[in-house]
Amino acid sequence: MRLYRHRTPDATFVGELAAEPPPWRPFGSFVSDLKTHSHALEAFALGRFRAAYRAQALGLLWPLANPTILMIVMSVFFGIVFPTRIDAYPVFLILGLIPWHFLSHAWTDGTSCFLQHAEVIKRTGVPAWIVAFGSVLSHVLNLAFATLSVLPLIAFYPDAFHVSFALLLLIPVLVCLVALGQGLALGSAVFNVVFRDVGYIVNSALVVLFWATPIFYPMDRLGPLAQKVMLLNPMAAVIQCIRDIVLKGAVPPPTVLGAAFVTCFSILLLGSLVYQRFARVVADHV
Repeated sequence: MRLYRHRTPDATFVGELAAEPPPWRPFGSFVSDLKTHSHALEAFALGRFRAAYRAQALGLLWPLANPTILMIVMSVFFGIVFPTRIDAYPVFLILGLIPWHFLSHAWTDGTSCFLQHAEVIKRTGVPAWIVAFGSVLSHVLNLAFATLSVLPLIAFYPDAFHVSFALLLLIPVLVCLVALGQGLALGSAVFNVVFRDVGYIVNSALVVLFWATPIFYPMDRLGPLAQKVMLLNPMAAVIQCIRDIVLKGAVPPPTVLGAAFVTCFSILLLGSLVYQRFARVVADHV
């Protein structure tokens, strides 16, 4: 077995030299690859996370600062200039902005990850999907830090938060969010290898998705039919679940919770199918 060491600004990878691009394999191969290359996944995710804040004045404060600044601006605009008449509007906003920031950054970075780390994919035995998965996981760490921006709001809006056993549901809801980011990143990363303008399409899609997601407006102000259509947007379902759990201390309605699970994991499945189908294309074109 011949080993290859590849050093990048993010991390150092050691793997077996790859001869031929892997053929199409069943989904069980994802589990076996994860076990085999878990060290590479950990190194890649942590390396990407450290590199993102290297030589920066604020460092790890940026995951907190970005959604907080946008929350303040939108709170002034929609809370004072054009009042929305929503109680504890900054809390309402931050609960939508935090998951949105995760998805937007995970999707955009994941789209370009195959091209950015082409040498790792071409010259080592690390599967390309491990690179995409590590890219998204690095943003999970950002998500964990970003949630700390909610803590100062507890002092200003103590009545807006409701502690109950429903908080335990935040874990599976956030798993849905990560699955959504992984599915989108994996699918777009594959197409970006062949069509290098996919990144522009993703950025445009994020603009449309931002306005089509109830981030700064409540979903219950829409009509019954519009609400049903809105639940086809996985981010709308995820954000609504988070707000129901935190702001109401209640279990989200089965339709909303079910929509979050079905849509997010359907996109993960679709992204995995795209990768499995075009795995050879990725190996040939990076």
